[in-house]
Amino acid sequence: FAEIDAIVPIPETGFVSAYAVSKHLKKPYCQGFVKNRYIFRTFIMPSQTARQRGVRAKLNVVPVEFKDKNVLLVDDSIVRGTTSREIVNMVREAGAKKVYFSSCAPPIANAHIYGIDLASPHELVAYHRDREAIAKHIGADAVIYQSLEDLESACAQDSPRTGEKQKFEVGVFCGKYVTPVSDDYFRHLEELRGEVKKPKVIEAAREAVNGGFAHEEELKMATNGATVKHDGEVVAMDDEDDVVAKMEAMDLKDGNAVNGSGPVGRKLGEDVKPEARRGDSQDVSLHNFNDYES
Repeated sequence: FAEIDAIVPIPETGFVSAYAVSKHLKKPYCQGFVKNRYIFRTFIMPSQTARQRGVRAKLNVVPVEFKDKNVLLVDDSIVRGTTSREIVNMVREAGAKKVYFSSCAPPIANAHIYGIDLASPHELVAYHRDREAIAKHIGADAVIYQSLEDLESACAQDSPRTGEKQKFEVGVFCGKYVTPVSDDYFRHLEELRGEVKKPKVIEAAREAVNGGFAHEEELKMATNGATVKHDGEVVAMDDEDDVVAKMEAMDLKDGNAVNGSGPVGRKLGEDVKPEARRGDSQDVSLHNFNDYES
């Protein structure tokens, strides 16, 4: 840590931890990012491409805090790695010499089964990757994780509980859950998550095509539709695959929602009046009235 010039938190969950790290290492604490408080959460966006664009809309870099410096970035956790990778890219663009990324949480390598819309295991950056591979994936010079033992110890310090009563759910870190879970349940859960996510992913692919920034998989998905693998991953269908999925994709193309789950609330094959189509809507931040002919 001798070569680190500054400790920089990722707003806002990294503030307290970064300050503590700066005091412990006796390194300057710098606010290197300005957060746009009027933007959506990138964590719950439906696609990787949308999350990447969302990061740059949400965070602005203060270049003077990074120019020609070796910096340690501090965040609460690393989940998919999408946000972390985009942040590292932004910091390097601002002129940082070396970028180290630290996570207050241990590696998240297992599914969350108690309600939160966390990624499937295959989407988690720590799934079947060691720290070196994770650092390479997000573009950092090194990645530093807090250990699970230290996390539990830190939480226990100020708790009035002792012994068994102090234990809490840490399944996403170690794969051991407070309730018994069978492998069949995990497979079922992943398939359910994939089916719920599929309409959003198809719609996001369509938006990427319309916006001109779609990659090959999104182009294929927008044309052929999508299918859900056994592990819950939503992938583009091949040309000879299920015609129903292709109808879903075409339904979204025409501005309809799939099976009543989208913004319009229409079912597959149900007509949509021209004035209700997505492409005809106007952004009230740009126009005071709709541009329809009277």
